[in-house]
Amino acid sequence: MAERRRLTLLQLAIAASTAVVPVLLAVLLVVAAAREADTAMPARNSDRHVSVRHVAALKTFEYAIVRRDQIKSPLPSPEELVEQVPQCRSAWEARGGTLTRLRRLMAPAPDQAASPAARVAAQLRAIDEALLAFSSGENRRVSDAVGFDTAAWSEAVATALQTPIETPDYPGHRFALQCADVAGAVATLARGNGRMLAALAWRGTETDRVLARWRPEQFVEISAREVARANPWAGIPGCVYLGGPAHEADGATTWYLGARGLDERVCTRPEMRGIADANGQTPLASRIPGEPTPDMPYDDPRWNVPPSLGALLQPLETLHRPTGSLYRALTAARAQPAASPAPYRYGPNRIDIAGTPIDVGFSIDLTIDPALQALAQRTAACYTGREDVCRALGIRRKEDGTDAVGHRLLEHAQVRMAAVAVIDVESGRIEALAGAMSPCTREEYDGPGRSSKCDKRLPYPIRYRPDALLNAAVFHDAMPGSTIKPIMAAAFLSDPADGVRWLTAERADLERSATAPPTAESLRGQLARSNSARFLDRMFCADKNFAGCDRPREIQTMAAAFGWNGGCANPNMDCGRQDLLFGRAIDPPGDSGARALSLDVPYGRLLVEPVGGKPGSPFRLRSALSAEVAKVQKCAAGHDGRRQTQDDWEKCGGGLVVDVVAEGWGQGQARASALGVAGMMASLAAAANGQTEVHAPHLVEALRGAGPAATAGLVSATTRFGLSDVQPNRIAHDAAEVILSGLSFSHRIGTARSACEQVFDSRTCAHMDWLAGKTGTPSFRNDDRTLNELAQLCADDPAKKTVAKKTVAKKTGRDRDSCGPLRPYKWYVAAYKTDPDGARWTKAIAVLTERNWLVDSGRIHGAGDRGPNPAAEIAMQIAGRHVGVLSGSAP
Repeated sequence: MAERRRLTLLQLAIAASTAVVPVLLAVLLVVAAAREADTAMPARNSDRHVSVRHVAALKTFEYAIVRRDQIKSPLPSPEELVEQVPQCRSAWEARGGTLTRLRRLMAPAPDQAASPAARVAAQLRAIDEALLAFSSGENRRVSDAVGFDTAAWSEAVATALQTPIETPDYPGHRFALQCADVAGAVATLARGNGRMLAALAWRGTETDRVLARWRPEQFVEISAREVARANPWAGIPGCVYLGGPAHEADGATTWYLGARGLDERVCTRPEMRGIADANGQTPLASRIPGEPTPDMPYDDPRWNVPPSLGALLQPLETLHRPTGSLYRALTAARAQPAASPAPYRYGPNRIDIAGTPIDVGFSIDLTIDPALQALAQRTAACYTGREDVCRALGIRRKEDGTDAVGHRLLEHAQVRMAAVAVIDVESGRIEALAGAMSPCTREEYDGPGRSSKCDKRLPYPIRYRPDALLNAAVFHDAMPGSTIKPIMAAAFLSDPADGVRWLTAERADLERSATAPPTAESLRGQLARSNSARFLDRMFCADKNFAGCDRPREIQTMAAAFGWNGGCANPNMDCGRQDLLFGRAIDPPGDSGARALSLDVPYGRLLVEPVGGKPGSPFRLRSALSAEVAKVQKCAAGHDGRRQTQDDWEKCGGGLVVDVVAEGWGQGQARASALGVAGMMASLAAAANGQTEVHAPHLVEALRGAGPAATAGLVSATTRFGLSDVQPNRIAHDAAEVILSGLSFSHRIGTARSACEQVFDSRTCAHMDWLAGKTGTPSFRNDDRTLNELAQLCADDPAKKTVAKKTVAKKTGRDRDSCGPLRPYKWYVAAYKTDPDGARWTKAIAVLTERNWLVDSGRIHGAGDRGPNPAAEIAMQIAGRHVGVLSGSAP
């Protein structure tokens, strides 16, 4: 048998040798013809390449994937397949020529030796199995189980084979689908146990606006973006570096983002990294293969990367890729002196690869500190349910004892969502942007239903919202609650009439004893204890019997000094946003020409209003801030019209008063992101350090051409698109010192004490003076309700829902619709010193969390201002390890 096999191989080899030249020539001609007919080589300014025939072949499955109970025909055998698609009989049944038979004979796997029809039939069966697994799992993205209908698919294939393909990408060209394209599409969908299915658009997980274009019977949509590939004629994108040249100056390893083999040859080169190699010593550069995922191992290098980094840097693609319009404008041949824009044309940006000059895009230096980013991201993952990360990082909580963090809560997650932002005070560099969700929280935005492991009583609606899965540190905003008190305190101490008197008294008390707890009547004491009633007294001028009060206006002005209310001078849907990449304002004076490279994200807004008071209208600065004295006096006294109540401003009446009071609580229309709250604290800490000028928080340190930093020809070309100009610090140094002194007692005698004692011991908390922070708790209407009560209140049956509302309302004393999207948030923002014995505040950190529910009682954890604040715990876990006070991973 072996001898016969050797003889057959020899015969085939001899036959092949006589035909190899004509066969190879024929193959090259066929490939060339197919390439010309299929792609018609896209223009050089396109950075994506798509085979229109491949897309057309894949789209036949839009007709073939149906509900499993509506499948009309079973999966075909190879013989049935060619009967149902007779146009492909010759291509799929043919034994092939000499080389084809040789390949089959030498094939190591039986499926490779099979005929094309047999392979396609087997792959269709694999696709059907993948569809069943995909659509019937617990966390499925499809409302019904789906499967493969052979009759519908063969009909769609027959139509596609007979219909010329036209596309706007290739005007004037008409392409013909071929049977090889159909087989290739089948292989693409079957590859990797159908892993491509998760990337497709499925009915039930798309918004109503998108669904409007679908056919009634359609379950899946396949578009060109699923199979787009980088244009091989378009040059090489620039590199993305974490830490940048400043990080290399410290002797640390530089990290760069990349997933292709070419990155190893390009991004490690000195001319791409912007460094000189004078001594023959090049700092190490290590590759990170991509963005983080919720389930990656603890030692994965992707922890060093902020989640959603691709989305964060999307505006820079026009410079990062050589096909971008702005890149081409900058690197075009030098224009004549009179030409415009001559100052921004510097010639080609190229590097040499194997003796060939290649166009390369601009490289991006990020301000992210990889080690600090990894610490923040791991801590957020720990608190959202990753017990393995908690163990590896050594995170413990006092009330958990030796048990796992969050073992008493749903999913063993201390919080359902955590967002963390860390900013370097002196430079404004954003050094960490972390975001994590518990698995069940992700399901509320990534599927049509909750899996069995998730509690069905949770009151939050489920809707597919990919935007809600982006990095929560920058894309998620919430009512800031009491974290606005530093802004209010700065306005009080700058009050033209009374600020000097208050500031003098506070500084005198501070100078007498910086370590003694401030009294409850002092501003520092009210900051530490977060006394909202006394802050509202000050805001509405209780010291003047509420007459002639302009302090709400002063608070509004001070918010702008902290970087908030950007773009709010005129009605604007972007009111309260700021550019993440370079720290640019929404409404810079004049035409800077750089807005196209901005990424405007939620930052902070306070004392603003929608135009006309209509929801969904653009916001602007609130113009009416002075209320009637009598109405304000009633609010301050807690008078409900019949008797005196608690002095807590909760019984306010009257539209304007209620609105402004709500803003004074950090609620109403006030909104902020973790980035914006951290930026507010960074401004305050910079003022306390004596900085007279500040940089706005920014993620991008530089955009660079190839070459050493001192000589790179394109560095000067990017100055137009670089950082925003340094700004004067409008916060008074003395006031900032007083405010941070008060905040430094928050974890000793105030609202952050219980959180501190969950992380450190009580003695350590009592003596910690390297941390100054502020808690915040926006109101949540379900703080006093159990999940069982909410399940009744939010029942799907309208009749039961009405009865349940009355029952729960009678029991709780409230009759409000509590089944909406409002979440139970907790905030914490702080400045800390990386040298505990140092004099300067070095970092600002802000954490936003969504609280979780206790398993035993069904109640929310840490209701209101009571109980531990998990946001403060997360910040202290990170800061403690960064400073070196806590053991575990630290930068």
